Amino acid sequence: MSFANDFRVPSFPRQYSRFSLKPFTLGVLLLVLLGGIPAAGQYTTASLGGSVEDPAGAVVPEATVTVQNEGTGLTRTVTSQPNGEFLFPALPVGNYKLTVAKPGFATYVQTGIVLTVNQAATQMVTLKVGAVTQEVTVAANAQVLTTRTATLSQLVDQKKIVDLPLNGRQAQSLLFLAAGTVDETGTGPGYCLANCEGGVYPGEQDAGVSGLGTRGVNYQMDGAGHNDTYVNANLPFPNPDAVQEFNVQDQNLSAQYGRGGAVVNIVTKSGTNEFHGDAFEFLRNGALNARNFFAPTQDTLKRNQFGGSVGGPIVKDKLFFFGTYQGTRIRSAAQGQIAFVPTAAERNGDFSDLLPTQIVNPRTNVPYAGNQIPTTDFSAPSNFFLQHIPLPNGPGRQLTYAGPSVVQNDDQWMTKIDWIHGRNQLSGSYFWTKFNEPPDITSAQRNILAADGNGNRVKVQNLSLNHTYSFSPTLLINSWFGWDSQTGGSLSGAPFGFPDAGVKIAAPTPPEMSVGVGGFFSFGTNHMGDFGRGDWTIHEDVTMQRGSHELHIGGDIVRLKNHLVNEFTMSGEFGFNNQLSGSNLTDFMLGSANHFLQGGGEFKDMHGLLYAPYVQDNWRVSQKLTLNLGFRWDPYWPYTEEKGRVVCYHPGAQSSRFPNAPVGMLFGGPNNDPGCPAGFGSNNNLANFSPRVGFAYKLDSKTVVRGGAGFYYTPPSTVASNGFVDTAPFGPRFDFEGNVNFVDPFGSQGISPNPFPAQYGPSLPGSSATFTLPVSIYGTFALDWKMAQVATWNMTVERQFGNNWVARAAYVGNKGTHLSTAVDGGANEANPAIYIPGTCNGGPCSTPDNTQQRRINPNFGSVGLYGSLYNSNYNALQLNLEKRFSHGLSLLANYSWSKMIDNFGVFGGFNTNPFNPNFDRSVSNDDVPHVIHLSAIWQVPKPQFKGFAGSLVNGWEVTGITTWHSGFAFPIYSGTDNSFSAVGVDRADFIGTSLSQANLDANRSHGQLIQEYFNPAVFVPNAIGTFGNTGRNILRGPGMFDTDFGLIKDTRITEHTNLQFRAEFFNLFNNVNFGQPDNSVADSTIGQITSARDPRILQFALKILF
Repeated sequence: MSFANDFRVPSFPRQYSRFSLKPFTLGVLLLVLLGGIPAAGQYTTASLGGSVEDPAGAVVPEATVTVQNEGTGLTRTVTSQPNGEFLFPALPVGNYKLTVAKPGFATYVQTGIVLTVNQAATQMVTLKVGAVTQEVTVAANAQVLTTRTATLSQLVDQKKIVDLPLNGRQAQSLLFLAAGTVDETGTGPGYCLANCEGGVYPGEQDAGVSGLGTRGVNYQMDGAGHNDTYVNANLPFPNPDAVQEFNVQDQNLSAQYGRGGAVVNIVTKSGTNEFHGDAFEFLRNGALNARNFFAPTQDTLKRNQFGGSVGGPIVKDKLFFFGTYQGTRIRSAAQGQIAFVPTAAERNGDFSDLLPTQIVNPRTNVPYAGNQIPTTDFSAPSNFFLQHIPLPNGPGRQLTYAGPSVVQNDDQWMTKIDWIHGRNQLSGSYFWTKFNEPPDITSAQRNILAADGNGNRVKVQNLSLNHTYSFSPTLLINSWFGWDSQTGGSLSGAPFGFPDAGVKIAAPTPPEMSVGVGGFFSFGTNHMGDFGRGDWTIHEDVTMQRGSHELHIGGDIVRLKNHLVNEFTMSGEFGFNNQLSGSNLTDFMLGSANHFLQGGGEFKDMHGLLYAPYVQDNWRVSQKLTLNLGFRWDPYWPYTEEKGRVVCYHPGAQSSRFPNAPVGMLFGGPNNDPGCPAGFGSNNNLANFSPRVGFAYKLDSKTVVRGGAGFYYTPPSTVASNGFVDTAPFGPRFDFEGNVNFVDPFGSQGISPNPFPAQYGPSLPGSSATFTLPVSIYGTFALDWKMAQVATWNMTVERQFGNNWVARAAYVGNKGTHLSTAVDGGANEANPAIYIPGTCNGGPCSTPDNTQQRRINPNFGSVGLYGSLYNSNYNALQLNLEKRFSHGLSLLANYSWSKMIDNFGVFGGFNTNPFNPNFDRSVSNDDVPHVIHLSAIWQVPKPQFKGFAGSLVNGWEVTGITTWHSGFAFPIYSGTDNSFSAVGVDRADFIGTSLSQANLDANRSHGQLIQEYFNPAVFVPNAIGTFGNTGRNILRGPGMFDTDFGLIKDTRITEHTNLQFRAEFFNLFNNVNFGQPDNSVADSTIGQITSARDPRILQFALKILF
């Protein structure tokens, strides 16, 4: 294999299509010297091993063992070793026939062996005395017990993918059938997915797996990386009819795999020697669905999913094809939402209903008598927006209104070619999908609260090429090449902007906006933006069998690229959340924001290189004991930005690259300042060594004990580099805390002239660039930043019952060290304000107005720093029971009891106390103590009917998935910056005698739960100069219970054609799964719940299968 100086990516926009390979030429040579370029091993394959014995139990050496794929004819032959054992590594998934021949014995033939992705299958063969011409045939699958590997995994096979009820037909959601998994997408701590830059693809999910973090899961499709490395999340899966199976591995991973989390290996369907395919349409209509608990009207959804697939031979036993298409069309009228808005009296200045809270003028601190505010004191922008906010239509300030309507179009194609030629196996797949959701501007024109924040367009492409060459039965080379591309952007749905409301800021066109009034209402739109990112992946694995050792030598190379043209924060953002006047609502009316942010956009061209050599030895010590020994090296050279848009924060240092920068601000890039590394502003992390050891010990033919331990490393996501380009002079950013005038935010902070439109942006500034103080740094790496490390360990006992049942009990533990918010793109505050007690010049020394003067470095505003300050600890008991599909039934049930502790603070960094990260040590945002998953497929036994009656009563199948888990933990916030630190996440003070006083009966009626989920009377704002006396995550939100049910009827039309009708019921029992309650003392709605997950949804489908 040879490389030119540049790769050119097909279909990749020209401005970011060139990948210079010069920086990693050394890495390629190193991997070649180590025995191959990187790793593939069993990314998309399985292995079949076993031993040959005679009737007396003695081993049989030199027997001829042949395995043949019953779908494609692929055949391999080996000879049993002196100890009677044989091994077939790297077999494509599928159905196989095993044949064993030895003179003096009858030929043994076993059919029905099903090999699945990543499986290390075992088959024990006992020969009978006789002539070779005699044949003994057995029809049975391989042993269901795993005895040759320590890896803990869960297979999601084709039948589960196709038959189980799938909400949205998103195959990746079945990942949550595995023990220890929790779906945290949009329901947990609130993680940021691809909408960070303005476009989220349906199906991108946050998967918590055994405490390993939602950003550590490594997705592979057909052997190529399938990750959105911008946020370290999954790319979309093909439709279920195109997925053969996938496997979730989360403990004792082979050294072939990096990243500190689970591995999900996806294998798409291939053609075989027989033509097969289907055509389908899935329909939903909101008229059949239950009403959401908080929705005032019935669901108006209309959803159509249609498409088909076909696969078969091009040349029998040699060349095969498979192709699929799915289209999705979603139309939904506006759905009901809830906000709390000013009453008619309040719009006329009468705020007496807030008494005994005294409202004061936030600029003079003079009380308003009787809370009567002259309307002439109202802010002009507030009056403008109130013209576009309806009056309450419910009790008090409650407004139930229609949100934006939804129009979504999603199309995906996939094609795959497989070729078998002599010693060669070649496979290639190409996946293309495009999603478009135009924003609804009309609804916002009537009610600005209905502004659409979801407008976006995204196109994803994935290419995977695989070549397997067999030098001999004991030496194979697997080579993979993968490429993925994600292009698109975000769209604004704003009908007008801040300048239209009289705010003195420069804003982009088309308009965008963001306003939040804590505990009352908020409105905002997406920002305009375009992005293009993609990765090249190369894997190679040399597999050798040397006696009882199965050796793998290889590694992986990943080339990352991220191009971004983004109007992020260019329109400005206002927050009214600090009760400067006594209430957040009157802060808004009087135009006194406690937070204002405006930036110059995000413009970057980032690229990086990750590569890692490894060696793995699966050592069959004896027929009872197997050792899995691995070693991997994950060096990290910081990613780079092509134009050198890299920022460092080093107090006391002066930049030579930009001499006008304030002291303490340095810059990386090609002409980097001393003390600021060129790439990502951090030093190399080269000592990332990952030893791994595992074992599997067979106590008897039905029982195995498995265990192991290992180290793993997770690189930063590329969204972390946005912090550099959000900072002056590349993309100037101003972040004000205190008392900010809604009309003139910059003037109220003493900044003139207005620094926007930004001096720079897409263009690179010269060395004479000027800086307007204070300078805010959105995010930069600490010089001593280290790549996140995770150590894992576990012990497992498995027992097989009968031929198809396996029970497993596992202890699972892990510890995270040097964890960093760089994985998520957030940063901790490195330049907080210092609280000064006492009085100064007749007033308090610390006020919102002197926040900037009290910062550690007054020349800087907020300074976000990606450090390695965090750690975590997870321990769990996982119980699993599985029945492999047989006799019309498959079942998978598991229970996890766990506890996870960390000191991460609020999502995105932001420790409550910036001077003490351990102030936030508590149960994790990801901690879910109890999780139960249950799934089943049951083919109803066929009665003895024929003819028309038989067509009615035969062919029924019942399927279902039930999930129950504990709620997510949450803190109680003060909602007021009484610490005067300008961080904004102070916790409340607890004034009770026992925390049990905060917990109320969870079995109360729904009406009582949503009005007061917990007791707010025992919490008050934190004392002045403190960060609160309550711990983080001291309360726990509502749990989740959901049952999805499916009913399938198959009707045979011809011998090879089947008509299938499906009825699927998501949340069958219409259980109300509430969201988290309001947890801010400053909010009038503290303790109240205003959201719930989906109610019961019905879906019907017709499929034709052939």
